[in-house]
Amino acid sequence: MKKYFLIFSVFLLLLPAYGEENEKTEKGRIGSGKAVTLSNEKEGFKLSEKAIRNLGISVKVVEGPVVTIPKTSLVRYLDFVAVYRLRDGWYRSVEVEPYFEGKNATFKSKEFKAGDQIVVRNSGLLRVVELDVFGPEADACVD
Repeated sequence: MKKYFLIFSVFLLLLPAYGEENEKTEKGRIGSGKAVTLSNEKEGFKLSEKAIRNLGISVKVVEGPVVTIPKTSLVRYLDFVAVYRLRDGWYRSVEVEPYFEGKNATFKSKEFKAGDQIVVRNSGLLRVVELDVFGPEADACVD
């Protein structure tokens, strides 16, 4: 039940604050005063401080080329396994090929550098945000 509440909360968080006509444009979903403040295909998306708190996001700092995180931090979709990297305020999914040891997943990737952070709590909620920002499904549901 808690999982469904969190997913529902994400959708409520992403609703635009300025009326139904703004739902039809990306500008209505992204910007100052919204959960997602900026987005671009290369860097990913930025979240407001309030959105980060409401989503309960926790991160771990990358200290070297080999990263070990809890298995629950992984996001699986289609044939991919990914984690969310946080760099300079931008969240971006990065595909990884982990191997598993107990409750942990370990991987190595050229996509990470020292000082990057990896989302280790509630990363699945970021997938919902990413689909809302970049996925064609979000626009298809508006009309």
